[in-house]
Amino acid sequence: MKTKNIRTLSLCTLLTIGFSVADAQQPWTLDQCIEYATTHSINIQQRALQIQKRQVNLETSSNGWLPEVSAQLGEQFSFGNYNSTTGSMQSNSTGTNYDLAYTTGEITAKMNLFDGFKVKNRMKADRYSLHAATADLEKARKDIGIQIAVYFMECLCNKSLVDVANSQLAVSQQLRQRASILVDEGKRPLSELKDIEATVAGDEYTLTQAKGELTLALNDLVQLLNLPSAEGFDVAPIDVTTAGQPAMPANYDDVVEKWPSILSAKSSIEEKKALIEVARSDYYPTLFLQGSLRTFYVNMFHQNYGWGDFGKQYFNNNLNEVVGVHLSIPIFNRFQTRSNIRMAKLDVMDQQLALDDARQNLRTEMHKAYTNAVVALDKMTSAQKAVEAAAVSVSYEQDRYDAGRGSVFDLLIAQQKYLKAQQDAVQSKYEYLIRQRILDFYR
Repeated sequence: MKTKNIRTLSLCTLLTIGFSVADAQQPWTLDQCIEYATTHSINIQQRALQIQKRQVNLETSSNGWLPEVSAQLGEQFSFGNYNSTTGSMQSNSTGTNYDLAYTTGEITAKMNLFDGFKVKNRMKADRYSLHAATADLEKARKDIGIQIAVYFMECLCNKSLVDVANSQLAVSQQLRQRASILVDEGKRPLSELKDIEATVAGDEYTLTQAKGELTLALNDLVQLLNLPSAEGFDVAPIDVTTAGQPAMPANYDDVVEKWPSILSAKSSIEEKKALIEVARSDYYPTLFLQGSLRTFYVNMFHQNYGWGDFGKQYFNNNLNEVVGVHLSIPIFNRFQTRSNIRMAKLDVMDQQLALDDARQNLRTEMHKAYTNAVVALDKMTSAQKAVEAAAVSVSYEQDRYDAGRGSVFDLLIAQQKYLKAQQDAVQSKYEYLIRQRILDFYR
């Protein structure tokens, strides 16, 4: 019974491993690739860390309103004459030396009352800095999504080219088999067979080259996904809908103004404006409230002046409280504040130019994506017509060759044109899908 349970457990374990391996070798869909890339991309992880850093900066600046509390302890040893009244060393006519230990303790609290609105504006700057980092993360996600889509489509394109090369090789091999029979029967010269064998060799080379391009494309996608290995990796086909006429987004201006790169640039401008006010706050006086609690303990070795023990001195006789308000007025700091304000204003101007440049680049990219999609659609339509025409030509030459009126040379040329037309059709199809996908990202 025990042996049977062990066998059952082993069988279940093997089945589980088998299912896991099968799941691991399942082709990846485009959505799975994009989701995995946005989770494991090093660039996106770095952007996420930037957000955490900006959050820490915002928390730090927000805590600027809180009081600052510190404690100090001190211990001093004195050897020589000592005046018990003043608590200082002095000459003693008797020549008697008094050795003592002087222990001090102090707790100080300091609270900001007015700092020229520096804390307030620093919080504002850090908040906009956090908004900019969040927008940068969103932009990085969109960028990686576009890159994954392009690489994914290239893999599918190369897979289709491999299928086309396989089909062409199969046709050539059938033609070689038939030509070999005709040559053996004396109905065709041996030169035709040699021409067809050369064509088969060329088709085999084309197939090998297509497989190599597919392997390279898969490896590129694996590296972009940051996967540890490309072994067993494959991509799943996508549903191709009827190609429609590309169109720019209906809310073009809204898309531009709400795009992550634009939002990041706008937030950076507001951050720089807040930093101007932070620099200007150095012109204002600062006011803070400070309080402290102090005490000390004196221990004179080999002497007894009746000061009492540690607890009596430290917490009863020598306890001292101090509360005060301090006002600091800036008068002259070598024009440092003025220079800081000028530099902050220049940063705002520089960031405004960066915003204008980002708008211009985004508009250019969107119009370029639209134009490329239109051109790709036209190329795909023309390529499909070329495939249909080449197929008719191959059928015509095949009938002529079968009837003995055409040469194998004409048939091979027609087949090569058909192969080239199929390759162009595959490439134009996926080029259109890539261009359309990029255009869709801007919607």
